[in-house]
Amino acid sequence: MSQDTDSLWQPDMLVRYPMDPNAKVHDLDAERLDLLWVYVAEATHSVEVSAILSEISRRHPLYLRVKELFETLEAYKRIGQNIYERWRDGQVRIIYEFCAGHGLLGVLLANRFGKVSVVCVDNERRPAFGHYLAVARDQGLRLDNIRYLECDIAEASLEPGGYVVCIHACNELTMTALEKADSAGAYYAVMPCCIRDGIYFRRINHVDDPTRYAVAAGVIAGRYRADKVTAIDERITNRNLIIMGKGAGR
Repeated sequence: MSQDTDSLWQPDMLVRYPMDPNAKVHDLDAERLDLLWVYVAEATHSVEVSAILSEISRRHPLYLRVKELFETLEAYKRIGQNIYERWRDGQVRIIYEFCAGHGLLGVLLANRFGKVSVVCVDNERRPAFGHYLAVARDQGLRLDNIRYLECDIAEASLEPGGYVVCIHACNELTMTALEKADSAGAYYAVMPCCIRDGIYFRRINHVDDPTRYAVAAGVIAGRYRADKVTAIDERITNRNLIIMGKGAGR
């Protein structure tokens, strides 16, 4: 499915949804819920995934928030396509989601790339991850190709054929993910969040926040030899740039 004139979901429909980080999917009214599940099915090309997330919202309302869901799915669409292009050419055998948090992005990627191992990496596995897998199993989707590794991302070892994904990791954590990918010669996709002065550059002065963020993302793209920069809708988040490339290998 694609977001064109034949699609039930259109991007302008985003204005119907609260982007308060605490707003829960479970609290949406029936009309917006029905439309949201249409969006999920179209974004993932899967009515099964839509049914799983609907059930998650019903059983575990604390673990599915509106803004987080849109961020994850929009990032998934863009990053998933990039991974597919590399995987199709035989260049991706394992996907690492660094700073995975709830692990929903990893779950979506594991569902799409059933023959690829997916490793979610973070200091602590959140309860949401187990709930996602349990509901998926109840719906007939086993997802045996995904696991959660509890450790500092700096300590994670990357296997050959890796693809590193890191979404909204703050400050030095995005750099750590990029350095790991660079050392391993792995493909990567990062969507930086906070970018403090002194990490990639000394200082960016006398510009507004959107300009500062765009310039900082450009510095990162240049430093790590990005071959693509794309974005998700800024109405979902103003930290919306996705930087993609391949590490040099050391």
